[in-house]
Amino acid sequence: MCEHALSPPDRGVLPILDVLQYNNPKLHRPYPMANDTNSCDCSCNCADPLPLFQVGNEQLDSLDLKVALLTQGIYVHDAVYQKFDKTCRLSQNLYSCNTMFIADRLPIYIARTETAASPFHLAVRNDKPVVLYNDEFVTEVEFAPKPDFYSHKTSAGNLYGQLAIIQGWDILSFPYLWPCGIAVGGHPCRFCHCGNATLQAVGAKQWNGFEYRPEEIAEIVQYAVEADPKVQLLQLTAGSTFDADAEIDRYVTILQAIDKAVGLDRCPPFIFLTPPKDIRLLDKLFDAGVGKIACDLDVWSETLFDAYCPGKTKQTSRQRHLDALLYVADKYGPNRACSVFVAGLEPIDSLLAGFTYLAEHGIVPLPSPWMPYGVSAHGLPDPPGLDYYRTMRRETAKLYIEHNLVISCTVGSSVCLSSDIWLRRTLLAG
Repeated sequence: MCEHALSPPDRGVLPILDVLQYNNPKLHRPYPMANDTNSCDCSCNCADPLPLFQVGNEQLDSLDLKVALLTQGIYVHDAVYQKFDKTCRLSQNLYSCNTMFIADRLPIYIARTETAASPFHLAVRNDKPVVLYNDEFVTEVEFAPKPDFYSHKTSAGNLYGQLAIIQGWDILSFPYLWPCGIAVGGHPCRFCHCGNATLQAVGAKQWNGFEYRPEEIAEIVQYAVEADPKVQLLQLTAGSTFDADAEIDRYVTILQAIDKAVGLDRCPPFIFLTPPKDIRLLDKLFDAGVGKIACDLDVWSETLFDAYCPGKTKQTSRQRHLDALLYVADKYGPNRACSVFVAGLEPIDSLLAGFTYLAEHGIVPLPSPWMPYGVSAHGLPDPPGLDYYRTMRRETAKLYIEHNLVISCTVGSSVCLSSDIWLRRTLLAG
């Protein structure tokens, strides 16, 4: 066990969160840190102030620090891997979604930069992993214990980590189940890391398509739920396709395989997908047992949607995404349809107008900060200042409360901010 790792949770008192049972506070309890005997028994929706950190000349709270680390990136010293990657969930693989945890159990994606240009560094001081800012101490961090998960292969011979990652503490995420046809065709969403990586590979004539069998996806889910690391939540994501109707059928087959292997009730699936031409086809997913779906709008501004999502504009249209979300919310009720927004790509008033519209219709807006590293940011704005994100989190918390919106989570996501806001909604709403 890594001495700088979170303690394993007591699974007996942490059943899977279902949006129909969200009033049980035990479902949202953050897991205790190592050697912590005073962990909070509430849902983390409490009035405790956020921890503060000195970062240069500023004092930032924990959510500020998370945004700063995600938007500016962090340079990881080799000594961190040398000391901790044998016992902690830590890898030099950029696609492994490494996570560190800070004082209030907040998960933060280690947005590793290739050069030391970022003022933030993850280093080793006194044998402990620490975040530095311009070589000045900010905070110690902890990691999740190293699971056996990544050492296993599917029956088809693929490493589990080739298909899926463990995100945060207990989220099993399949981030790219099949290629984005829009990206292969030369028109990825301009902010999308997977899409831009695909486009670069195509341009370099290094692109190889891929497809995974539903049965091996189910194998991975079964192992992650039953053996290690006993995940609570499941996310299924793939590239946008030119045949969204067939995409629905592919997801249905995957859901059936997972249900046969482990039971969908043990890890209610959250699917991110391309909206079909006939939005009634979404019923197939709910008939097959999906928990929630997302058809991401990414930005609310119609003009910016066209500019930032040229492939979506041409292939599906902003309106089809919105129609799909409204259809699900109207037929299946609130908290079953969601949309990710890349917070920082548009003015705050435009972003919040979109959040408000969706919330009023029972659709959950999921803000994720704009992270420009690793993509060609030509023509895209620099990430806004922290005041933008402070306003966003306050107003989003108010909307979550006012419209009884629910985020399925325990500890939260290492990248998206929606879980962090929802777990602390009363505090943030003021």
